[in-house]
Amino acid sequence: MPLSISRRQFLQFTAAGVGWLAVRPCLAADADAHRVALLADTHISDAPARGPHDCDMTERMRSAVAEITAVTPRLACAVINGDLAWKLGTPGEYARFTDAIAPLQKANVPLHLVLGNHDTRAAFLDGVKAAHPKESPVDGKHVLVVELPRADLIILDSLEPRLGIPGECGSAQLKWLGQVLDRNPTKPAVTFIHHNPQWLTPKEELIGLADTVAFWDILKSRPRVKAHVFGHTHTWKLDKKDGIHLVNLPAVGYPFNPNGVTGWIDMRLTDKGAAMTVHAFDTKHAEHLKTSEVTWR
Repeated sequence: MPLSISRRQFLQFTAAGVGWLAVRPCLAADADAHRVALLADTHISDAPARGPHDCDMTERMRSAVAEITAVTPRLACAVINGDLAWKLGTPGEYARFTDAIAPLQKANVPLHLVLGNHDTRAAFLDGVKAAHPKESPVDGKHVLVVELPRADLIILDSLEPRLGIPGECGSAQLKWLGQVLDRNPTKPAVTFIHHNPQWLTPKEELIGLADTVAFWDILKSRPRVKAHVFGHTHTWKLDKKDGIHLVNLPAVGYPFNPNGVTGWIDMRLTDKGAAMTVHAFDTKHAEHLKTSEVTWR
């Protein structure tokens, strides 16, 4: 959620008839322009509640926000990769979510949000007003390009209520994505979407991105795509396919596996790749403060 409309720098482009809405974060003088906090699956409820494995989702979110705002130099921005809400995406859930992220606004850390299958588009747009521009280049989708010096962060939207748990980009968003990637073919790009590629899910469990094949064809055919970031599985894992790094984010709210790591990722962009450090809520977890370095294709 960038701090407010007046404190963002927006650029509106037209590429082959498709609008491209881009934002360049207004960085504070002491901010690190190459450092981004990555979060996913916050699952904030509309009242004090505990989820699976006795996890208090709201307190976990507040803990992550406190850690992020304490980082020095401050981060260029943060991205929460979907399933902001607990179950149904109600106004009450977004009210508590907005309260939980308020310290980021006070600390001048821009925040960009992705929608997941537990979110509700209308309630999100109404309840988290500062989190989105007044118009989108793709009708009915919450998409954005965040321009950082070393990479473009491309925020995508896989929420498709008619499918239930699975997600979908849709033809209009896929067309926009291809044109955005083609506009600046030499600058590294990192894509963000909530749903995992369907190939990571057993065939009998169709809960990932329904149009994975068409989506992946766009990414792998554009060399500037260096990494793809997603949530949904509540599992921290790094992998690679067709030279593109797959970054499966851990959940903030709760893990599916009780022994899985939960927390957030500190991503430092370099000229040739990125370093990703796990900040686990359980500081005794084997993954806590473990750093993985990846090199761009």
